[in-house]
Amino acid sequence: MILALTKDTPTLRRLASVAAGLELQLFQGSSLDETGPDSVPIAVAIGLERVDALDLIAAAKERWPMAMVIGVLKIPSADLWKAAEDAGCDLVTTSGGVQRSLPAKLKAWIANPRGRRLRLFGLADIAGRLGVVARIDDEATGPVAVYHLGGDIVAVQDLCPHAGALLSHGEVGIDDGVVTCPEHGSRFDTRSGERLRGPADQGLVTYTVVVDEGQAYLQLG
Repeated sequence: MILALTKDTPTLRRLASVAAGLELQLFQGSSLDETGPDSVPIAVAIGLERVDALDLIAAAKERWPMAMVIGVLKIPSADLWKAAEDAGCDLVTTSGGVQRSLPAKLKAWIANPRGRRLRLFGLADIAGRLGVVARIDDEATGPVAVYHLGGDIVAVQDLCPHAGALLSHGEVGIDDGVVTCPEHGSRFDTRSGERLRGPADQGLVTYTVVVDEGQAYLQLG
């Protein structure tokens, strides 16, 4: 089922076409509670014209972590697009783009519902910046540091396994990607997670960064 939280008729018509093509039901409502306590949607499409749209996005992600949350713009707006992504949307599209962008992405999501992505930043936002470009602390990952190393964007666990210091506060080599713990000097390869020097006795968890249409995402599953 796709839950559509919008009253925009053209958007609903396009969502209905996508749902039919994927053999899904489309349920149009005004709140997250209208589907019933036992109904779990595959996707939640939220009209970004709603004044409560950003709150709904966050609430939908919390209530149904495996659902794809889609923000739909009636009128293109770069600021609202970014705000919706920052609030947790897995896809933002215009109403007119629903039938172009949604079918393939939703089909892939259905095949891998744990393939949740967390938006990090637009590539334009890190142009000219090197080293640590983002720090996140998602429930699914814990603290993660994201590094821009020349042409590479890599993400690793931000806590040193020796004593829990934040590695993102330490120095990192842009060429070799080696980060040094600011507390006790342990060294790690941020590209592979390999421990290069103690006192830490294990390496770091690494995460996949995916670039899609000029946006960088942390792959969570």
